[in-house]
Amino acid sequence: MNKIFLFILGSSLFLFTGCETNKVTHITSIFIEAPASASQSMQRTVTLPVSGISIPVMTKELTLAEDLLNTEVVEIGEPGLRLVCLLVQVDRKAAKNIMEVSRHAKGKSFVLVVNDQAVGIMPISEPVVDGNLFFTVEQKGKTNKQAALDLSKDLNSSILAIRKLQE
Repeated sequence: MNKIFLFILGSSLFLFTGCETNKVTHITSIFIEAPASASQSMQRTVTLPVSGISIPVMTKELTLAEDLLNTEVVEIGEPGLRLVCLLVQVDRKAAKNIMEVSRHAKGKSFVLVVNDQAVGIMPISEPVVDGNLFFTVEQKGKTNKQAALDLSKDLNSSILAIRKLQE
């Protein structure tokens, strides 16, 4: 489904914008870690690129690329134990869905997937009630901070291109 959406979105972008610089290059989705009770046909395994952590996720994404509003690089946690994260903000509809899912998924994780590659993880310790998700991101050859900065720039560019397509 993601590949079909990527093809249609990319084709539409080409037809409507020609050679404009605003191109959708990063199709982003958020998935939930699959519960142990999920059948094999209802899950797939994704692997983070640096840590090599493999996570079984549900095959149906919680959010689509058009649900994203913005990303920013932020530091969270106690002073002295700060962690650089990618803040992903989603629209109201997606936020409502994430809130509902996160209520029942304590101890599981959200997984950020870009162009069918897992790039970030967010453990769920409490329900997410505001549509703000804080992902620890990974990219080979980059520090956590540089990976977050580069990804934020690329995602925001694609978010803007998607908004222009929707207008």
